[in-house]
Amino acid sequence: MSSTFSSRLKQLRIEKKLSQRALGALLGLSDKTISAYENNRNTPDFERLTKLSKIFGVSVDYLIGASENSESSETTLREYSLKTISVYNIDSLQTNKAVEYLKLPMWFGCDFGILVSDESCEPVLSKGDIALVRKGPALEGDLVLWREKEEKIVIRRIYFQGDSVILKPENSKYRPVIVKNMKISGSLLGVVVGRWQKIL
Repeated sequence: MSSTFSSRLKQLRIEKKLSQRALGALLGLSDKTISAYENNRNTPDFERLTKLSKIFGVSVDYLIGASENSESSETTLREYSLKTISVYNIDSLQTNKAVEYLKLPMWFGCDFGILVSDESCEPVLSKGDIALVRKGPALEGDLVLWREKEEKIVIRRIYFQGDSVILKPENSKYRPVIVKNMKISGSLLGVVVGRWQKIL
């Protein structure tokens, strides 16, 4: 996502006299996620962009910098340049061979996609969705792509506690995993910044 989105989001939030926590509550997000948006470290999916545009009374076009007109609430989607990203499943990620490709607007701040293979991320991600992943560091509470073991890659919410990392699934039917902090560098594959749902 461009820095235009980050700066406009912060400006609109301040104009509405909303704290990051208050805006996060309206969106069902943490204040840390709002901070990550405003510091250009994370990207909202289109659903959250749409909610933001309604909260502030501007178009998605204005929020992401495709329009300078803040008065219009109409989103055209016609001005977006597209980029192609590789999409992997768990097995093909190990061999770096994409199973498909996806065209997305340039403002999606992601590097690749991964097919969600189970229900451990319900209700945030469903089986069959494509999780959009940005390579790079994670903040506490981010949803991350994690190499649990050489052959096992999972999507979990990350928390830091002392010298340990807690990887918590969204679905309570799955168990959290605790690992030592020193193992984070080779295990953290990226941060989930959005999702793409296939229409069947």
